[in-house]
Amino acid sequence: MATKVSSKLPTQDDQSVTAGWLTSGYSTYQVQSFLGHGAFSSVAKCTRMDDMKTVAIKMMKRQGSYVEHAKLEVAALKKLKSLDPDECNLVRWYRSFVDRGHICLEFEHLDQSLFDLMNGRNFRPLHLNEIRLIVQQLACALGHLKAAGIIHADLKLENVMLVNHLQEPFRVKVIDFGLAQTVRSAQLGSYIQTRPYRSPEIILGCSYTEVIDMWSLGCLVAQLFLSTSLYPGSCEYDMIRYIMETQGQLPENILTFGAKTCFFFQGDNSSTSTFWKLKTPEQFQRETGIQPKETRLLKLTSLDNLLDIRIIDCEKVVDRLAEMSDVQMFVDMLKGMLQLDPARRITPHQVLEHHFTSMHHFINLYPGSSYVSSASHMMDVSWNKSPPSHSGKAACKPQRKSRSRTTKAIQPAGSNRSGGKRKVVDVVGHANTVSTAPASEPDTTRPCSVREHLARSILNDHTYARREKPRPSNSAETERPARPRRTRKRPVDEDVPPRKRTTKRCGKKSSAGPSTSG
Repeated sequence: MATKVSSKLPTQDDQSVTAGWLTSGYSTYQVQSFLGHGAFSSVAKCTRMDDMKTVAIKMMKRQGSYVEHAKLEVAALKKLKSLDPDECNLVRWYRSFVDRGHICLEFEHLDQSLFDLMNGRNFRPLHLNEIRLIVQQLACALGHLKAAGIIHADLKLENVMLVNHLQEPFRVKVIDFGLAQTVRSAQLGSYIQTRPYRSPEIILGCSYTEVIDMWSLGCLVAQLFLSTSLYPGSCEYDMIRYIMETQGQLPENILTFGAKTCFFFQGDNSSTSTFWKLKTPEQFQRETGIQPKETRLLKLTSLDNLLDIRIIDCEKVVDRLAEMSDVQMFVDMLKGMLQLDPARRITPHQVLEHHFTSMHHFINLYPGSSYVSSASHMMDVSWNKSPPSHSGKAACKPQRKSRSRTTKAIQPAGSNRSGGKRKVVDVVGHANTVSTAPASEPDTTRPCSVREHLARSILNDHTYARREKPRPSNSAETERPARPRRTRKRPVDEDVPPRKRTTKRCGKKSSAGPSTSG
């Protein structure tokens, strides 16, 4: 359990409890160390003396605005008390108490935050199979918060904790409900969400719902993939500028109803509808005195640029194809999370059903792929190690298709079913016709980007694709069970010679004898 971490050293106000004791009406706690500090609170690692259990206690000063924040957090935690924390991927809250002028909240002790994990690995990006586990669990958590009508409002790397990374790798829980609020109590113009994770509707001062948490999840997932913030604005103007340079113009509905739209945009009412134009950095600085800065380590002109970020360097072609497909589905899911129009943003349930999370896009298509088997194994191990829920069912487990052989991969080169051309369907369902004319042998030894590898794999005669059973060219030649031929039996008279059979040809009688009918 941690909070907004700025230092692991206790503040002056916390000196009274450093290496000391906390007391509640339930138990006595020995303070072992401080885990972190934030704007409103400090978190200490403590031992609960009645059962010697290690817990995390969040302490807030009982004065001024701290009391109001504490009340809001306790109200949200009480509303979530009936949920199974393990099933819902939410931190377990035990109780609250007051000691020596501090409002104390007792939580389960967790391992480390995702920020600590990334910092410990020098911010090297995570593997997609690892990101998939985190996405699935956080979508589960957001789904339960949505059902409870609660907005977390501060989802970020620091507020996602690993439970026990050594024993249960990448099993996570959401913490810190200090800014949480109900959807009904959401106030226009609230100052919530940490800036790099702040949604456009919050920046512009629009009304909002729990979908702002999905935007934060998209920024968090992109950070795990890139190892740097997607939109690291030093001010809200920079945030809007970065978002528009990457994803295009903001929807007119949030621009029209945003309380702070005129702070960043200038409107043109010459036409029937208002056209909003983003102010230039120089104009914004003249009007506000705030100097915009360029803080991006990675400038994207489109989210599709993420397809070219990572180098696919697998020895086996089947693994290259599987990973290429995985990157495409990841970017497709990310686009849904970062949808500019809040009404069209993907929901937690849709994230769980998305092909990236459920692995429907490659689980049946690439036999012999170690990439696919590793992804499936990690997801299975994660669920097998998860504590059983009290309800006896895992509501957030993505439903994967059975390993049937009904789905076809890309047709191998040389197939004549499309008249010398093959049809490839990409992740958004667009059909592209690619010629299968002989081409020069590509260099498959050097690493390549996703787009380059897509073109390469299409022209590769040794593409791993599921081959269909051979079909007869003429459907009439299909084998069918032989039907017995009906014959007419008649009595045989030994004294009467059998009549010669006659046939009709072109309407004329044959010379074999008189014709017979039937």
